[in-house]
Amino acid sequence: MMNVSTAKLNTLYKIKSLDFVNQMLAHRLNALGFTEGAVVKVCNKKLFKGPCTLEVNGQHICIRNCDACCIKLEQCDA
Repeated sequence: MMNVSTAKLNTLYKIKSLDFVNQMLAHRLNALGFTEGAVVKVCNKKLFKGPCTLEVNGQHICIRNCDACCIKLEQCDA
């Protein structure tokens, strides 16, 4: 199973699981639409394990690479 940091850019994925240690971050991302089954697009990834920009429900959200590794994805058909 892949995570956000290993995903291809501008490809649609479905969130399979969210395994955050920080529950405050998990709660905030859940409020923004990061839920299991949500469709996400990886818009940008910075070099040297920098932040990733994701699009969920028309919103662009930038998160740290270490947090992006906690979001497990699967290929989306649509």
